[in-house]
Amino acid sequence: MESFNPHEYVPRRLDAPAKFLLWDFDLVASGIAGLAFGIIVNSLLMGAIASYAAIWAYSRLKQKRHPGHGLHYLYWQFPFKTFKRTPPSSRRFFVG
Repeated sequence: MESFNPHEYVPRRLDAPAKFLLWDFDLVASGIAGLAFGIIVNSLLMGAIASYAAIWAYSRLKQKRHPGHGLHYLYWQFPFKTFKRTPPSSRRFFVG
């Protein structure tokens, strides 16, 4: 067995998604959104239920698909105009 040389080490997870402790960051963000809803309606139980429902729905949306599929889906489905430009992939719908 060869000895470990730190100058020849190649990491295995270069494209790993951002994590918060054990969970993906986008799942945590959806759970925080559910808790924020609970704070707005002044009910801890409603916030916990909304958080669980948001995490469940978002994880089902991402299941067995590309790791960025959930964010891509949210980009195309939400009606907010927070994005500065339309991506080039939208041109295929308008071309003859």
